[in-house]
Amino acid sequence: MRTEATLEQWRRLYQAATMLGEYKPWEKFWDMDLIGIQNGEEEDTVFFSILGRGGDCYGITVYEGYEGLNDFLMLTMHEDMNLSPEYAMYSQNNLTCYWGNREELTEKQRKTIKDLGYKYRGKNKWLYFLSFKTGYFPYNLDQEEVLRMTEHLENLNLALKCYDEAEVKVDFSKGNMFLFQFLDDKKAWSFGEAPLPFTAFQYGSLIITDDELLKELASVPRCNMTIEVDIIPLGAAVNDKKYDRPANPSLCILADAKSGMMLHFEMNEPGEDVIASMAEELLGFIFEYGAPKEIRVTNVILEAGLEQICKTCGTNLRRVKRLPGIGEFLEEMKGGIL
Repeated sequence: MRTEATLEQWRRLYQAATMLGEYKPWEKFWDMDLIGIQNGEEEDTVFFSILGRGGDCYGITVYEGYEGLNDFLMLTMHEDMNLSPEYAMYSQNNLTCYWGNREELTEKQRKTIKDLGYKYRGKNKWLYFLSFKTGYFPYNLDQEEVLRMTEHLENLNLALKCYDEAEVKVDFSKGNMFLFQFLDDKKAWSFGEAPLPFTAFQYGSLIITDDELLKELASVPRCNMTIEVDIIPLGAAVNDKKYDRPANPSLCILADAKSGMMLHFEMNEPGEDVIASMAEELLGFIFEYGAPKEIRVTNVILEAGLEQICKTCGTNLRRVKRLPGIGEFLEEMKGGIL
């Protein structure tokens, strides 16, 4: 059940963000110059990316914990990983504040600003907030997110003040960050240059531990097919009372590489592990039609997720640049073919 923030809670958040806007951190940091604030365990470090050094879009994106950092790396490395911008964007989990234009805001966001008594005029002046969550469209912050974001931005204000006063030097180009650490229940702190915990996207392999399933998979008959496999964000808002925000489900798609015919596609619910869902769909196909000669994917995330299945049943798993059959199907879905 979604709970909205009170006006006073929004007021405190706007005050913290307004202070940061006056500081203009985008004049000192690039979006790849990460700031880390640690208040507890290392894996719970909060990472900040400052947007706007190029002058196009001013903002501050907050990535919570190591999982958040991994989302940031997925976004920045999506081309090298051959991920579509849509897949990388819709897989994000972060909280962001923007200084944008009036037309970018929803009516609800403009009302909050009016109720708080703020008045903005001109380009890149309108302060607003968005929550990014895997499987959903970006949406207005709920109460819990407002409270977390407020704490994050208040901490960032203190960290940036120390950064300036101490004239800290950080070699961001070598995989380092500016790390601000709270000590003694936030009564003291330390700060300085520190290495990022990791600088490349961390992807995990899907491991099946059911011995009976593996035994069946190893003895499954083979078929002479080559299939394409991919996960595609739908890119269309699904409004349902069971969701507290507009959903953006993903499609698990299997296609025949030779004919381009769609063999199967399944829509995932928001919150589902799409790699695990794709593995289930593939297993269903294999047990019904046999192990394909070859399975083609476009990115290392899906490749890692399907590696054990393919190895067990003797299917060649191949990573390619593009999947023509699925690509044509998607163009038809989007009305790309007249």
